[in-house]
Amino acid sequence: MCADNVENWPQRPVKVIVPFGAGGSSDTFTRQLIRVIKKENLLDQPLVVINVGGAGGTIGSRRVRHARPDGYTMLMLHEGILTAKHAGKAVYGAEAFEAVAATGKSPNIIAVKSESRFNSLKELMAEAKQSPNALNFAANIGAPSHFAGLILEKTEPGTLFNFVQYGGGAERYGAIMGGHVDMSVFSIDEYLRYKDGGLKAVAIFSQERHAAVPDLPTAIEQGFDMKSSIMNFWWMPKGTPEAIQNKMSEVIATAMQSEDMQNFMKTSRIESLTLSGGDLNREISDREQSISKVSMRKIDVLPLFERWIFGFVVFLAILAMLQKNKVKKEDPLWNARSLKVFALSAVYVCILSLTSLSYPLVSSAFVFALGLIIAEGKKPAYLKLAIFSLSLSFGLFFLFTRVLVVDLPG
Repeated sequence: MCADNVENWPQRPVKVIVPFGAGGSSDTFTRQLIRVIKKENLLDQPLVVINVGGAGGTIGSRRVRHARPDGYTMLMLHEGILTAKHAGKAVYGAEAFEAVAATGKSPNIIAVKSESRFNSLKELMAEAKQSPNALNFAANIGAPSHFAGLILEKTEPGTLFNFVQYGGGAERYGAIMGGHVDMSVFSIDEYLRYKDGGLKAVAIFSQERHAAVPDLPTAIEQGFDMKSSIMNFWWMPKGTPEAIQNKMSEVIATAMQSEDMQNFMKTSRIESLTLSGGDLNREISDREQSISKVSMRKIDVLPLFERWIFGFVVFLAILAMLQKNKVKKEDPLWNARSLKVFALSAVYVCILSLTSLSYPLVSSAFVFALGLIIAEGKKPAYLKLAIFSLSLSFGLFFLFTRVLVVDLPG
């Protein structure tokens, strides 16, 4: 990326990938900050949220990892980027990205059902030590909620929880209320939302008590050296120019100081905090060190339906190939063309899915090759086909990225 482009960045909308569904805490925080940036005119171009959920945030993070390091793709993801690596869900972690900023901090709370016999973390831990694996702990396996439980186990040797797979906060709350599990961890905002529905907190994982729940003792007060919180980290692809990182970091810091953002964080019980540079790197390093000290153990989860679906698709593909062989003698040219189109399409999809190559250029090559296959046996008009391929691909790219703001590799 040339110096002039870096200095004039951004010249088009910047995509912010949130690797979870719309409406969650990460999505809400991101959209609020973006609204403030737009309201305060802190950037010349808009920031556009794109929700890419699935696989505990790894689908969205992988997309940013493979994106061009030109400053037009960002990721907003908490320490799930660290836990995914140590859980084996991803082969990469923070080192695969450029850390731009960290915003907000919300300590976790461990809670049980209101009718539970446990009234303190000390009572709960004593039971988990006396009867290992007897208490069910709702957690999104491999995600921060799971690692919070694993780290808590380490504070009292001999303690073991039985981790049960549940997704977001709402799902874990439902599991507690349904009697399927005994406990889980929640952010302060989540706990206060669910409290009146029958949830009881037994400890907060912060250094000191929190103003939103002043009567709730910390884990440290109860004898367990446990601190756990959620922070929102902003990432860019590895190799993004430092000048762009710094500019985005300054924009985020300015927006965080705005009255609107301060009111939002106060309402959401999020500590107003912005980190960058050395402070940011130290925070990431400290969190990774804490996470790396615990080890995963085998968890019984639901069957991998994705494998069944993949097997079913392969089965249908084999049936289709057998059917084509039946008509091979009747129309061998059609059969050969169909196989070529199938192979070309598979290569095209793989290139777009697994690399960050330019969408319009790859698509132009695909359309051009497709035209040659269709025109097989005839003399193709190469120039017209090339013009058509380029016009179609770049035209669609402009429509998707500039008008519809769809995430495509540039």
